[in-house]
Amino acid sequence: MPNASKECQLFLDDSINGGNVLIAIGRAYMECVPINTVQGIPLGEENVRVTITILKLKHVLLPIPTNEATIVEEAVSKFVVWPKRLIIIDTSLSQASGS
Repeated sequence: MPNASKECQLFLDDSINGGNVLIAIGRAYMECVPINTVQGIPLGEENVRVTITILKLKHVLLPIPTNEATIVEEAVSKFVVWPKRLIIIDTSLSQASGS
């Protein structure tokens, strides 16, 4: 598949207020297999590869930092690892672009 990515919203846990906080909009590559790696980090069963395209919060630590990026702002347009449970596939973004 040439483009197996999907528009998504990327969240982080809000340990102070509970729930999740929207951090960025990006693309999730859901067809990745657990043995794949991103910048040397194995995806495992719980994570997927994502790219960040639009920031909502800039100076927030990535859930899984890499050698190249530790905060969300540094990860724009790069592949990073994100926990599946903190990703929502955004069907409204896909439908809006198809109209």
